[in-house]
Amino acid sequence: MGWFLLVGFVLVLVAVCIPSVIRGEAAKASFEERFPPITEDKFVAACAPGTPRFVALGVRRTIAECLGVDYERIHPSARLGADLGAE
Repeated sequence: MGWFLLVGFVLVLVAVCIPSVIRGEAAKASFEERFPPITEDKFVAACAPGTPRFVALGVRRTIAECLGVDYERIHPSARLGADLGAE
């Protein structure tokens, strides 16, 4: 009887987790497609006019570290919540 409960629990766990993993992979692929790696020069050029380079790159570095996103994929146009996963 215990084995049946264990197998049932595992099946429910798989049924719940697999779709979220698939969605996570799809979201990652979509993010990587929309935000290809860019250089620091292109990043600074895309920032608001007059933004000091050290400020723009410092914010980029902080966002990458805090959110665990590749530094090169942080774009000035990316939205913190919708695109970068900040909650």
